[in-house]
Amino acid sequence: MGNDKLLKADRILRWIHLYTGLFLLPWMLVYGASAFCLNHNQWFIKKLNITPIRWQTEREVDFRPDDKFPREPADQAGAIVKFLDLDGPHRVLGKPNDSQMIINRICATGNYRITWRKASSLLVVEKQKSFSFYRLIHFLHFRGGYGQPYFAHIAWAVIVDAVAVSVWLWVISGVYLWWRRSRRRLIGFLSLVAGVLSFAGLVVLFCM
Repeated sequence: MGNDKLLKADRILRWIHLYTGLFLLPWMLVYGASAFCLNHNQWFIKKLNITPIRWQTEREVDFRPDDKFPREPADQAGAIVKFLDLDGPHRVLGKPNDSQMIINRICATGNYRITWRKASSLLVVEKQKSFSFYRLIHFLHFRGGYGQPYFAHIAWAVIVDAVAVSVWLWVISGVYLWWRRSRRRLIGFLSLVAGVLSFAGLVVLFCM
């Protein structure tokens, strides 16, 4: 009976290890590639000739809000991005004042910067240039959280949580499967100890 339970646990853990890994493969590739790029950022910037981000004005739109226009800055920002047909994840930059409000409209191909110049009743829309795959994987690496009420961002945040949980499951299942193979326990134990000591040593050095 005991062996049957262990064999059933083996099958379950192998199933979890296999199919979560297959489903999350694109995310793991993105995080692996972006982490490597971040670790060698200067080399990639030089080799790929990545130029600094610049802002390019796309349009200027006359904007005269009516009596129904919201009073709260967050609600005002939402109304403005909808007015510009740019409805999507955004946030107000800094603290708005009587002269202007600046809104950052988040976009994977380059953010928009929307400046509401209140005195001149003008909306200035600028776009980050230039787009590259290198910047895209950086965007995907840092995209997360549930602060934006839009489907793509919420779905991405849910899957990021799934990645985090899966990493723990992979570690747990890996330790379990290693322990079940008595012939390789010594090698596994030495690898485990080496990893723990390396991690602890580097953390101590970072704290000094």
